[in-house]
Amino acid sequence: MSKKNKIILMIVAVMIILAMIIGIIWWITSTANKTTLEGSSSKVNQLYSELTEKQSYSFKTTLDDKNEIFYAKKENKAYINTIYQGKKTKFIIKEGNTYFLVDDPKEYYTYHNNEVDLEKIVLQLETIKENQYTQGKEKIEGKEYPYEEYEGVAEFLMKEITTAEEETAKTRFYFMKDQLVYIKTMVGDYQEILKVEVSDEVEDKWFEIPSEYKEVAE
Repeated sequence: MSKKNKIILMIVAVMIILAMIIGIIWWITSTANKTTLEGSSSKVNQLYSELTEKQSYSFKTTLDDKNEIFYAKKENKAYINTIYQGKKTKFIIKEGNTYFLVDDPKEYYTYHNNEVDLEKIVLQLETIKENQYTQGKEKIEGKEYPYEEYEGVAEFLMKEITTAEEETAKTRFYFMKDQLVYIKTMVGDYQEILKVEVSDEVEDKWFEIPSEYKEVAE
């Protein structure tokens, strides 16, 4: 075999070895960053348990200044203030009824025997908490957070999607220690990153219909 052919073979061999090393490193890194676990051990499950036991708390998710949801609960009452694409809606749930408040004109509608969203956040977490998940780490706004990723989950997505799209969705819950700080949902090429704020501070006035609001008869 000529010297030239030997050199070519050596180069090819080195390239194959390098490709194998890169592949092994990628596999080890992927395995280290993502571990499949049972839902019962998750921080999402822990958060669900904590909120279930609380008598009062607030839970706010923010996409941007035109899209956010603020939910507050106190005992058997709830308040939901939603901004979606710049449009605001407000609901008060208490005494077994849901009240829809309109700011202009100042009036409200009563939906009797309807408290479907009384436990809104707990019910969203309940559908997820027992699912299998993978763990990983990712940087958001320059800071690295550990996350739990769940497949087929889109409960916190603000954008409306089809059932078929939801089945392909993935949602990541990012934590700082035991505190939930971000939720990212991915559907195909689309993704939403919500900033999350959970607090024990709740104001009584949120659950009261202002006196200047007039009820609209059904």
